[in-house]
Amino acid sequence: MIPQDEELHDQLMEAFRKYFKANQDWINKGTRRAGMDTRFWLSEIRRLASERRMKIQEWRHDIDRHKAEKKKIQNQKAQDGDNNT
Repeated sequence: MIPQDEELHDQLMEAFRKYFKANQDWINKGTRRAGMDTRFWLSEIRRLASERRMKIQEWRHDIDRHKAEKKKIQNQKAQDGDNNT
C-alpha cells in the first residue's frame, strides 16, 4: 500500500495549473512580469517535486526496513525450529 500525501500532491497540481496559466500569459503578452511569474511557478514546481520525491524515498526506506525486520524474524523462527529437532 502506497501512503498518499494528498496535500503535497494537490499543491504540486495547483502549482502546475498556475504555471500553465502564467506560461500562456507569457506566450501571449511577452511581458517581463509574465516571464517572472512563469519562472516563479517553475521554481515552486521544482521545490514541491523535490519534497514529494523525498517523501517517496522515505516511504521506500520504511518498506525496506519493515521487510528486513520481517525476514529477520522469519530466519530466527526457522533457526529455532531447526534447533528444536
